[in-house]
Amino acid sequence: MKHNQQLPNAHLRKHWTRFVKTFYNQPAAKRRRQLRRRSLALSSSPRPVELLRPVVRGQTIKYNSVQKLGRGFSLIELKEAGLNTAFARTIGISVDHRRRNLNQEELNNNVKRLKAYLSKLVLFPRVTGKPKNGVVKDSTNEVVAQPVAQNTNPEVITFQRTPKREKATVISKELRAKNVYRRLRQEWYNAKFVGVKEKRKQAKETKK
Repeated sequence: MKHNQQLPNAHLRKHWTRFVKTFYNQPAAKRRRQLRRRSLALSSSPRPVELLRPVVRGQTIKYNSVQKLGRGFSLIELKEAGLNTAFARTIGISVDHRRRNLNQEELNNNVKRLKAYLSKLVLFPRVTGKPKNGVVKDSTNEVVAQPVAQNTNPEVITFQRTPKREKATVISKELRAKNVYRRLRQEWYNAKFVGVKEKRKQAKETKK
């Protein structure tokens, strides 16, 4: 605008009450969600309420001591357990094809977790009374006839978490006598100059 550069201040009626959405039925919606979850659990029973997931460690040095449930098992872990990707998904095992195993101990633990799950698995045949022998054998008629309780554990199979803090211990005389810093510096020095030492050693041998 001209003159003293006054800002436009047109109060146009927007009728905002027509577009405001209010939700006064939160308790009823909460109840509906609860009933929906319950009906879904009943329809999928006796299948576990959650998928089986691997035990992994957090990222970065700050969190790599924390164990938690990962997104899915890697392809190598499934292969070690004798499963393929397509079949594993049908029996309640989560799969993450992007995950890579960088630790042999973690790989072995997750393979044990898969085998423990398969040992406890009750696999219902597609046709009642006609079990098949596939990647994992269908359960026999006697096992299927027995009542099976649904697994409501969110971890499906519990795992032993590492404690966050170490308990305080009494420092012995042997521990006091050890100079850990000097030992670490010596090992670092040996690793850094291993090539130089080897080169000097070869040079002495050639002179002889």
